[in-house]
Amino acid sequence: MIALPLFLLAGGFTYLFWRSDMRAGVLVAALVCGYALATSPLANAIDGIGTGIGAAISSANDSTASSK
Repeated sequence: MIALPLFLLAGGFTYLFWRSDMRAGVLVAALVCGYALATSPLANAIDGIGTGIGAAISSANDSTASSK
């Protein structure tokens, strides 16, 4: 359960590095933030959202291609 506090901390550092224009810091903090989200209990929910968005885009592309 350490992943969620790590995500919040890395998100805060990402914002601070972004505001101070430290590109390398933004990169490292964003990678840590992504790792924390990938290992968190929310990973399955985030994956489901991505799958749903992908299915919606695919469905929209199929319907526009068949209507032409």
